[in-house]
Amino acid sequence: MNTTARLPGFDALQTRDHAAALASAGGDAALAAELLQTLLAGLPAEIEDLRACLAESDWPGLAEYAHQIRGATRYCGVPALDAAMDALERAARLGDPLRCAAGFDDVAAQAQRLRETCD
Repeated sequence: MNTTARLPGFDALQTRDHAAALASAGGDAALAAELLQTLLAGLPAEIEDLRACLAESDWPGLAEYAHQIRGATRYCGVPALDAAMDALERAARLGDPLRCAAGFDDVAAQAQRLRETCD
């Protein structure tokens, strides 16, 4: 049984907030769709890069990389993934290996949830 403390509620958050995505794209639906597709296309490689930082216990690198990805998650209107990425970034800034591992699992789960929602 995993006893790692996790921040609850990622699954309770919206996978996709169309209104927020549209607002971020200045009302341009085509741009909002393009931004989301770009995020989705890059997620598998980004998840692997995050996994590599975690495996190397590179907490500063993990925090910075999660922060960079959050730029895209904020613009794309994907609240659950954005919140999970934020939690991972904060855990990495603390250098807490258990929270980082749990945070990575949450990010991977929310990325998968987003992919399934957008298929």
